[in-house]
Amino acid sequence: MQYYDPKTDVVFKKVFGEHKNLAISLLNAVLQLDGKKRIKDLEYLPSEILPIMGGKRSSAVDVRCQDSYGDYFIVEMQMYWSSDFLRRVLYNCAKVYATLYNKGEEHYKVKRVFSVNILNDIYDNDTANNYHRFNMSEIGNPKRVIEGIEILCIELPKFKPEDYAQRKMLKLWQEFLTSINAKTGKETVTDELMSNAEVKEALDLCRNLTDEERGYYDGFWGMEFLRNDRDKTVREVSLAEGRAEGRAEGRAEGEKQKAIETARMMKADGESIDKIMRYTGLTESEINNLN
Repeated sequence: MQYYDPKTDVVFKKVFGEHKNLAISLLNAVLQLDGKKRIKDLEYLPSEILPIMGGKRSSAVDVRCQDSYGDYFIVEMQMYWSSDFLRRVLYNCAKVYATLYNKGEEHYKVKRVFSVNILNDIYDNDTANNYHRFNMSEIGNPKRVIEGIEILCIELPKFKPEDYAQRKMLKLWQEFLTSINAKTGKETVTDELMSNAEVKEALDLCRNLTDEERGYYDGFWGMEFLRNDRDKTVREVSLAEGRAEGRAEGRAEGEKQKAIETARMMKADGESIDKIMRYTGLTESEINNLN
């Protein structure tokens, strides 16, 4: 393999958690920040988010940072979707947001928290759109927004380069994340990716892991392949059981139909209900309902 898959935890953190110029480029692209709103500098923060009250859960994210304006950013690369994912995302945002108040500070001075979540999975099958942005807005009046927390999700499997002609860096970063697939061994590193300095730097990082990083990488995919084998086995067992159940149901239905036909003929010949019941196993009501 020429490149290590950037969707893997250790590679994603190496690229975006250790090289702030690449993190800045990714965040500006994903959040569509232009002009004065663009991130110009940032500071990395500990990835562990501690609870603000004792007895509550701590959590760890892939990348956490703060820009020069004071806004906070949480970046997560998620391989699989789960039903509680967005709740966990909101929980992490709320924990960070709750720490932003300083005693005596006016509420309007409190900075914002952005959560960027890149998913190597599909969670919304009702739309082909892969770019989802959430905020707190009034029902029926989405333009009236309470600022403070914003959540963004990108579904990589839905990514199509032609959909992003007007958002070049967003397109390039998504193409970067989808161009290398460790599961299939497929690599599609285009000239367009290599011609962009930031993306090329990220690709170079994907080729150069330390021995320790390779150990984590191999361990990750070892567990991933075990998971795939387990899921495949479960699917095959379920399918086999379904086929066996279907065959059993088919045989039972055939035997029932045969008994009904026998009962119908015996009834036409004037045989007693008791005798028909003994020969066919049908109930008295079933026999009486036969035409």
